[in-house]
Amino acid sequence: MRNKGLTLNEYREMTHRVGRIWTAAAMLLIIAVPLLFCVIYGVAPEWSSFLRGAAAIVPMYWAIGLIEVFNYSPMLGIGGTYLAFVTGNLLNMKVPAAQVALNKAGVSASSEEGEVLSTIAVAVSTIVTDLILVAGLLFVIPITNWINSDPVLSSVFDLSSGYVIPALFGALGAVFLAKSWKIAVAPTLLMILAFLLIPAVYPISGILIPVMSVLSVLIARWMYKREM
Repeated sequence: MRNKGLTLNEYREMTHRVGRIWTAAAMLLIIAVPLLFCVIYGVAPEWSSFLRGAAAIVPMYWAIGLIEVFNYSPMLGIGGTYLAFVTGNLLNMKVPAAQVALNKAGVSASSEEGEVLSTIAVAVSTIVTDLILVAGLLFVIPITNWINSDPVLSSVFDLSSGYVIPALFGALGAVFLAKSWKIAVAPTLLMILAFLLIPAVYPISGILIPVMSVLSVLIARWMYKREM
């Protein structure tokens, strides 16, 4: 890879350097939003309640955040990883976009071509998502009024009804399950059993992502050794 005389290693070092800067900037911007509210309105969190709430959810999100880096980085390449983690929506948008681009070109994310393709794919998917969101916002009020006027539609699209989220992630999950359905059978059955037999698992379901990721790898290795 040559860009102003850069070698591949130099390009990767530059990407890491720029990626760390933008990641740090994104984190500061996220923190700046609640901080500005506190400054403008002269309020502050009740720190005891804040710490109790954080203690309950932070371990789960740290685990998910760490496992996502190990899971998705090999699929996205260096540039694509930094860009995807800064812009978000990895599983639904960024990873599929990068994988489609790499599969069409027949290259891996770690190759020179893959580095460029995955970064472009993630960037384009981000731009397209933003444009769709802007276009959607222009129609959100009339569409919302239409949905609310129909009792059937309003009950279906009500998040508290429990229909929307399972339908969304079920459709997304079906695509990935179909690609490697043999590997997906055991983790899927275990998750279903966990939710049915241990209802207390539902509020902390995110913590099961790294557990099932490790389990999927072990099952895939076991199946590979037995030529399944």
